[in-house]
Amino acid sequence: MPCEQRMDKKIFQRMGNELAQTISEQFGTKNIVELCQIADISVRYERWNPVTLGEFDRKHSAICINLNAPIAPVDILAHELGHYFIFQKNIKLSRAEEEIVATTFAQYFQSSTDY
Repeated sequence: MPCEQRMDKKIFQRMGNELAQTISEQFGTKNIVELCQIADISVRYERWNPVTLGEFDRKHSAICINLNAPIAPVDILAHELGHYFIFQKNIKLSRAEEEIVATTFAQYFQSSTDY
């Protein structure tokens, strides 16, 4: 990977970490399930062929978790929560950039033993 691409990725990783810290401080928790409850975020658990692991529905501000996914639902929830807050904060990113931010956002909460 060229140096310029690595630098860009680091910028978006830092953005994801800062967003996670801000949200954690704002809501007073690193527990993502509790965070969803406090923020009144609708979370649905469904099963579908694992083309996607989870989805953030912007129209209804809801998160749907695929129970057929090969990773833990709580990890999917953390990632989709990143998409939710990117949308809520009206942060404009390309799809690739948003994925980096959401993944880093999720890692911040996954490193917590609070969920």
